Amino acid sequence: MKTCLMKNAGDQTETPLRMTRIRWEIPIRVTSLNAGHPFAERGQTLVVNPQGCGVRLSCAPEVGTAVQLDGLPGVGSVTARVANCLALGNDGKFWLVGLALNEPGNVWGVESPPADWGTAPARILTSAPTPDPKKKQNWPYSQFSRKGEFHPGRK
Repeated sequence: MKTCLMKNAGDQTETPLRMTRIRWEIPIRVTSLNAGHPFAERGQTLVVNPQGCGVRLSCAPEVGTAVQLDGLPGVGSVTARVANCLALGNDGKFWLVGLALNEPGNVWGVESPPADWGTAPARILTSAPTPDPKKKQNWPYSQFSRKGEFHPGRK
């Protein structure tokens, strides 16, 4: 399997294009930084990795919209952009919104991240509350690693 690499903006280092995504549910607030497409909404992450997250929202922001994520454990807030937006179900009540972080890192509070995330969490306070990775409420997707389905916390 070929690994795609991308260059980080502002430097010449390369990182894997897709790092392992893990199920990690934390409440966050997503606020548009684009005056032409204003919105602010509380949502919940469904999957995360150092490059971004999938968050469930009740609105469908336009792809490319700059956003700020608030309420992250230990770091408070970061900026990102909307990478994609897919309807969850046929009723149009919820959307799975893919957000790409402007500065990749473990901003989610994952204390034992997968090996391809790097060696240490980024800017995480040790006293930050951590979500229960075994919580499966409203989880519509499976995640996979090279060895098959990935279950954080299972050995």
